[in-house]
Amino acid sequence: MPATRVTVASNAKQSQKAPLLVPSSTSFDPTSHVSARSLVIKTAQSKLRLKKASRVFISGGKELTTDDDWKAALKDDVLLLVSAGEDYVGSRSDENSNPQSGNAPAAETNLDCPIEILAEKAFIDDLSIKQLETTARTLPGIVHAVAQPDLHPGTKFPIGAVFVSKGWIHPPLIGGDIGCGMAWYKTTLTRSNVEGDKGRKIAEKLRGLEGPWRTQQDREVWLQDDAGCASYSAGEEWDASLGTIGAGNHFAEIQVVEESSQQDDSTDSQHQLHEGEVVLLVHSGSRGYGGDILKRYTADGKTSIQEDEPLAAQYLAEHDLACNWASRNRDLIALRFLACLEPSDETWEPGTNAPSPTPTPRYMAQQRLPHPLAPSPTPSPTPQSTVYIHRKGAAPTTNPHTNHPLPILPLPGSRATPTLILHPTFPPSTSFGLTNALSLAHGAGRAMSRAKAAGYVEGKYKGRAEDLLRGDFVGRRGGSINGDGGKGEGGEDIHGGTWVVCEDKQLVWEEAGEAYKDVWAVGEDLVRREVAERWGWCRGRVSYKVRRE
Repeated sequence: MPATRVTVASNAKQSQKAPLLVPSSTSFDPTSHVSARSLVIKTAQSKLRLKKASRVFISGGKELTTDDDWKAALKDDVLLLVSAGEDYVGSRSDENSNPQSGNAPAAETNLDCPIEILAEKAFIDDLSIKQLETTARTLPGIVHAVAQPDLHPGTKFPIGAVFVSKGWIHPPLIGGDIGCGMAWYKTTLTRSNVEGDKGRKIAEKLRGLEGPWRTQQDREVWLQDDAGCASYSAGEEWDASLGTIGAGNHFAEIQVVEESSQQDDSTDSQHQLHEGEVVLLVHSGSRGYGGDILKRYTADGKTSIQEDEPLAAQYLAEHDLACNWASRNRDLIALRFLACLEPSDETWEPGTNAPSPTPTPRYMAQQRLPHPLAPSPTPSPTPQSTVYIHRKGAAPTTNPHTNHPLPILPLPGSRATPTLILHPTFPPSTSFGLTNALSLAHGAGRAMSRAKAAGYVEGKYKGRAEDLLRGDFVGRRGGSINGDGGKGEGGEDIHGGTWVVCEDKQLVWEEAGEAYKDVWAVGEDLVRREVAERWGWCRGRVSYKVRRE
């Protein structure tokens, strides 16, 4: 009997393929060391460089797990998709109508769901577009999908995407970091306090910012609402991480406002950014609490919840609690930083201020309000209905509590790259914000996966990890932020000068500037599509990630 001719491809990047002849003597039993499965996995590891290959699918999403599966699937010219653990990427042919399975009745999927791609100059890879299209057209109730310019692939669902649904809620489209957001906080620091070698001194003195803050009783007081009538406490297990930044791409950064068109001192000045001011930008979320919520509501494999199910109301209540917790978390992170940063006289040295006995959060210039899932009435002359805006790696352009437009939003790159000051716009050309689903990009977006970035950057700076943390080295790294040799629109130097605190070497590689897209290109795409204006930019001087304390 002749061998069977098959094609082995990467599930995540299906353009990567390798031919394979499966001998007729090969066992169908996947547990056998001479099985067809073993042969396919070894081929994926050697030919496709999938070091952690572990799952095999056929087109349509059927996973091959038994000998009967392999007998039925192994035919000439079959395409075998090998996964490194992630779920099948693509449209499934085996969807059923059982709502408890997390799948939708065919009538509730929208094969013609409109998709808006805001990127033109910013790079977007094919996999993230495929994830976007698959999600929009296979999950129930999706009526609109938006690819922000920072779009990049996730494990199954894309990041930097917005999905609008009607009648259905999809927790995985929000993810585990519920309430992830950013806030600018004003400081009384001056430019001379943070530039040059003084930035290094500040970086060295930023200590005592990890670990639990005070007692659980103090944390519960901090987590009360402004009126003191409601509590946002998630319980002692999760509250213990209140006031800490977390891992991944979260950070706190001391910045100088280098350019700003907000120069009106007469109106609401505390909510404006002015040239020369020193501000603190905090990026964090709900820490482990949001991840716990996602895990509990998807534990049975259910990815979608109908809005009239009791489970939907329970999820929304916990979701909103996590968002409020995350907002209070950012305020406390800012307080902990400012407690050791605020100068008191000309001889000030960082770290000399005593913590305030009755802490008060510094007022913020403007924050990205956190709600990634926002029930919103559809603007229409016809009777209104509620839709759900799911944001993962995207930010709202309106205040979720009031629906009023937000005046400014931060658009950060990675360390040693600028943070743009954006002003959301709602012109008729965007149907008053419907084109971009009342959302903007959350950051520059990854250009490399974490694994690829770790390998590439570590190789590029082999033996020089500490150099990447130096403000006087980052500015000399070479390469251009926006293709013009590192100059801004006015010719000003916009490179580096950022001292970085990061005692996790893996994060040093993964979060290097090379791993991210060009933040200027992302911002330019948003301006070109008339969903935002660029009102200025900030330069990072000290960027804090993590200390091993």
